Amino acid sequence: MTFTRRWLYLFAGGSVFFLLAEFIPAFAPLGAVFDGVLISLLIADYLLFDDPKLLVVSRRINERFSVTETNPVSLLFTNHGRRSVHLIARDVPPAAFHCENTTFELELAPHSDKVCRYTAVPTERGHFQFGNIYLRITGPLGLLVRQFRIPADQKVDVYPNLQQTEKFTLLARRDRLQQMGIHVSRVKGAGREFESLRDYLPDDEYRSIDWKASARRGKLTVRQYELERSQNVILALDVGRTMLATIDGVAKLDYAVNAALMLAFVAALQDDNVGLLAFSNTIHSYVAPHRGRAQVYRILEELYDSRASLTEPEYHLAASYLRIHWRKRSLIVVFTDLWDPDSSRRTVIELAAMQPQHLVCCVTAMDTNVLRAVDAEPQAPVDVYQKGVALQVIADRELALAALRRRGILVVDAPAHELSASLVNRYLEIKRRGLL
Repeated sequence: MTFTRRWLYLFAGGSVFFLLAEFIPAFAPLGAVFDGVLISLLIADYLLFDDPKLLVVSRRINERFSVTETNPVSLLFTNHGRRSVHLIARDVPPAAFHCENTTFELELAPHSDKVCRYTAVPTERGHFQFGNIYLRITGPLGLLVRQFRIPADQKVDVYPNLQQTEKFTLLARRDRLQQMGIHVSRVKGAGREFESLRDYLPDDEYRSIDWKASARRGKLTVRQYELERSQNVILALDVGRTMLATIDGVAKLDYAVNAALMLAFVAALQDDNVGLLAFSNTIHSYVAPHRGRAQVYRILEELYDSRASLTEPEYHLAASYLRIHWRKRSLIVVFTDLWDPDSSRRTVIELAAMQPQHLVCCVTAMDTNVLRAVDAEPQAPVDVYQKGVALQVIADRELALAALRRRGILVVDAPAHELSASLVNRYLEIKRRGLL
């Protein structure tokens, strides 16, 4: 319990009588009367507090949060008392969550309720817990503030980005996938079964043009085919030291997991078999390729609490494991990171060794901090140095990626926040061109 500013001002005002009493003794009794009234009001303010049990506070959250996405949190306040209540409430989310504002000041009328909302952005996956809710309630006379702790421990599981798949489904139904950076014209490909004709788009290949249909219609028309079905996709996730770094406060592994989950979802929609292999210097988890959305959720559960470690990734171990447990030709999507040609030489050799049995695609996330340093206009000598370092980092990285391309390995290298869309586009391009 503490005093409000109102009480402190009144107390200071009462002391004026005793200061004046040094010169005019008649003010001393007035000061005593004033202080007596003030103490009486203080006691009355304490006694007029409603029973704290008449104020009910609860938190409403989803059972599952999505990492790096905005997740809603609601606090419900219900006043069952007979008087209005002025209060300040503070929620305690997990430390790994970025929140806009968790402190609220509100006035609750008798027998009423209010909802306060804020958003939380988790930067890590795994198990987390919200803490208690703390209240500061001002007395009816505004002289005292009582503090309460509302037990509100609440567990929440942070999963890979589930909202991406929901957004993909919604935009696909509305034919607006371009809003996610996904090339709509590539969703249907160049398989063997003819499907339909449609108008030519700028990124279509010339060989897909149906010249007879174009002549009849008086405009360029392309032939559209069913995509190849029931192909195999294996998500090979490096959980070693290369994925420990963070980008804008989020681990590289989380960006990779989000992109892997998005690709699994899209591949399931294409009726492909999707599997998972997570490895470092040992095999952490393996899910044999199967089709269907249920397979996506199995992969989700495996990726849910995966963590990167300081161990060195052993690509030959992953390749040997696949040779034993999965021999069918597949698209092997390897999520890792590359720094320069020297440190990446072993990775390039071991990824190339998986071909020609499989089609290998290497997926890396570009550090947006490096990209910002390259684009920034130098304002001081230190800025010039930072820009030079950033340019060298990008040049070394491009040399490493060029070594992959020379070995016939496909590459997806995109800014971290664009990684999922870029990977899906490359997958659809592979389907459209029949590379697998």
